[in-house]
Amino acid sequence: GAWRAGGARFGAAGDLGEAGAMGKKAAAVAEPPPVEEPVEEDEPVEDLSADICEGEFVFQDGSKYAGQYLKAEDDILMHGQGHLQSGPESFRGVFEKGAYKSGEFVSCSGEVYKGTFRDNLFDGVGTYKWSDGREYTGMWQAGRMHGPGRFRNFVIGGEEFVGFSLRGDFKSAADQQAEAKRVYLEEYTAACAASATAALRELAEKAGSTGAPRKFLVPPELPAEDEAPRVKLDRALASLALSRPFPETPTLPRGALAAFVAHLAEGAEHPLSVAVYESAGLPGQRLEAKRMMLPQLQFAGQAIEFALAPPPAETAEPGAIKAIVFVNISDQYRIETARWKVAFAEVVPHPVAES
Repeated sequence: GAWRAGGARFGAAGDLGEAGAMGKKAAAVAEPPPVEEPVEEDEPVEDLSADICEGEFVFQDGSKYAGQYLKAEDDILMHGQGHLQSGPESFRGVFEKGAYKSGEFVSCSGEVYKGTFRDNLFDGVGTYKWSDGREYTGMWQAGRMHGPGRFRNFVIGGEEFVGFSLRGDFKSAADQQAEAKRVYLEEYTAACAASATAALRELAEKAGSTGAPRKFLVPPELPAEDEAPRVKLDRALASLALSRPFPETPTLPRGALAAFVAHLAEGAEHPLSVAVYESAGLPGQRLEAKRMMLPQLQFAGQAIEFALAPPPAETAEPGAIKAIVFVNISDQYRIETARWKVAFAEVVPHPVAES
């Protein structure tokens, strides 16, 4: 069966592979000539809480809804916590402007999906339970299993299998799993690296005389008076993704950032190395595993490391940045909504003056 919420098609029929249609010495770091200070503007955070009502409705197709909603002229938009019963199908969870956001969907055949949605399709992280006993927990994209996950009762013997699927297709053979992982990581790491690289460029471009812009820094642990909604949201999201401490503005001066980002230029003699973390605690990673509170390869909580490669890393002057690790603190499982924050910065220390 299929159902439309907010104009988007939603399906919940599935088979084995698919659920739903659903060498030079580095120059000394110097501050560039004085420039006009960039003005930081707080990003708008839409707050509809004052407009949310609560009630029960029966729609023209017989569907019944009980919960929170928004009223837009003569239209009712399910928004917030609610329960929708449409024939034998049901959804209980969070709606966003008429569409499913996160919650539990029960299909007409009794199969259950619990997780996040996008355009009313399974998208992000979720668990699907088939009526024949199979169960999958992991990443979804546009209504299909796509990425890392755990598969139960998919293989002979019924044991749990940890692996990868591609656009709804799951194969357990070792060579097929290796290929599925390769293809997924190739597209996933490319998307994450491109997004984080754009953020690093913006970080350097908008840095002021006091250092990095607030947009890319985790707010202080203690809230300030009359702080912007964006700051409150960042603090809350960061607390779910990472543990402290975080670099502060003076750690990342404008001159050092400009010199570091210069290694991203096309044709740079020694380009920065860019590493997308596949999991926490792998050898060579600068960000400690104990600080990473979310799984990797799921967009949300993803860590990406930028670092100077030899020989610049070996000859960098005091005050130069050797590495920066970004973490996406967004709670949305898609790269377009990434909120990159500096989780770690390695700076060449200044020599200690002899007494």
